[in-house]
Amino acid sequence: PGGPRAGAGLPRTIPLPGAAASRFAAVAGAVLAGGYVATVAKPLAHAALNPSPYFLQRAVGSGIRAMIPLQAALASRAGAHRTAAGLLALLPVARRPSRKVSAT
Repeated sequence: PGGPRAGAGLPRTIPLPGAAASRFAAVAGAVLAGGYVATVAKPLAHAALNPSPYFLQRAVGSGIRAMIPLQAALASRAGAHRTAAGLLALLPVARRPSRKVSAT
């Protein structure tokens, strides 16, 4: 009655083996989603402040190119980290032609 309780000081839940992997997926997904926002936020802000054809075209083009980090974030969040890495490897490939030909 007055002594220590059974199980005192032990965690109430036992972490599952995949818990670390799911935390990694959540963090990786958040980082990649931040990359998506960083890719598209500046051109969209410029277009919102000055809706000229030049800024609107840049905003649409950045939104199209930002689909790659968005897809990587979604793949990573689902646990497909290799697929996410492969998608991120496409970023330089997508930027090169967009300098010569408009994505819109």
